[in-house]
Amino acid sequence: MSAVAVVETFRVAISQASGGAELDRLTAAIWRQNLAGALSDDDANGLAMLASAKRKPVDEPRRASVPVDLSRFKPRRRQTSPDREASKRRRRGLARSAPMPAALASLFTESESAALAIVAGEVKHHGACELPIDKLAALAGVCRTSAQNALHEARRLGIIKITHRPQRGRKHLPNRVEIVSPEWRTWLKRGPTAHRPIGSKTISQGKNLNPTKSTEKTERALFSFGAQAALSPDTLSRHKCVDVADLRGDDISGVR
Repeated sequence: MSAVAVVETFRVAISQASGGAELDRLTAAIWRQNLAGALSDDDANGLAMLASAKRKPVDEPRRASVPVDLSRFKPRRRQTSPDREASKRRRRGLARSAPMPAALASLFTESESAALAIVAGEVKHHGACELPIDKLAALAGVCRTSAQNALHEARRLGIIKITHRPQRGRKHLPNRVEIVSPEWRTWLKRGPTAHRPIGSKTISQGKNLNPTKSTEKTERALFSFGAQAALSPDTLSRHKCVDVADLRGDDISGVR
């Protein structure tokens, strides 16, 4: 086979190659033919350069490098609602429960108002909201981003105060959210909230409780009811009056 035919054969094979491994075999064959004298140095170099140019577009894509996890904590999973319809109903109910004055509520969306309703309930019952952002979003029936947007917008408007609580070498504590708006705090004192956290209710230390007060009230009520029943006509009609004339003689004689 002439040198021209060998060069043409390699050109066709290189153009039809479909992977880097096949191009490697063709390149090795080119240099073997060069050593055997079937190809000149110029032809071998030209074919090798053609194979190298072909290799770039047909080479297998590189695998995406896996990022090294430098944190000791597990990555946060994407939060999804198990029941979207229930979350929607809960979100709408909280947003329409008037968790804040109308002037403030008009500044937030429905999802943001629902998240702030949870904050209002926590502040009313515990003095501050220390729920993690994921739990806050789940209770409100909104996504994590909506809950964050609500807190950021409320802080920007100056109606809440957010205190960050980092811990060195450990996972940070949830942020502490307090309501600083006098109008909102007055609103919470006057009415109930839709969100009622589970837990014991705090009793004011200045209020004295009498443990026997309820018992005394119950005894007085029972005594009053018994006296009324004894004097009522219904009670008297149930008992038959005994006439003295109906008594037997021996019974009367026994009475002196």
